[in-house]
Amino acid sequence: MIFMLLNNFPMPSKLAIGRIIRRIKNQAAHSFFGSCAKNSNLRPKLKLRHPKNIYLGARSSIGDNARIIATAPVHIGEDVLMAPEVVILTDTHCIKGKEKILDSGTAQKPVFIGNDVWIGTRVTILAGAEIPDGCVVAAGAVVPAKKYPPYSVIGGVPARVIKQER
Repeated sequence: MIFMLLNNFPMPSKLAIGRIIRRIKNQAAHSFFGSCAKNSNLRPKLKLRHPKNIYLGARSSIGDNARIIATAPVHIGEDVLMAPEVVILTDTHCIKGKEKILDSGTAQKPVFIGNDVWIGTRVTILAGAEIPDGCVVAAGAVVPAKKYPPYSVIGGVPARVIKQER
């Protein structure tokens, strides 16, 4: 597992060695991601579950210490910037009235992130969330299973539209 080994090293992009590590790491990611553009940026110490369900677009970056649990598809568009410690989840617990939560099971819902999106530090994206093109997600936001308008600023717990470009 070349990817897992290289996943622990820093990648100083101003140095030739950092660019070489990045290229080798991205090539290794092709074998176990659903898709991963060659010019994407996979920062160190990623924690990935079910990476075959992760689709990463061109020039997109997943930040240091990010966690993606992809029991359902996670589509990340082109030119997406993810800051450190972003969490993306595709599982959610079912709640069925008075039935015990442990007995209610889970449901898997895909996550869609459009093109030209900026996701701040420590954002949590929950199963079923849709973040369209041009959005900015404020640091620390919790993004629920909802679709937001394109080119908006989203923030808070739960996340809501703070500002929308027209």
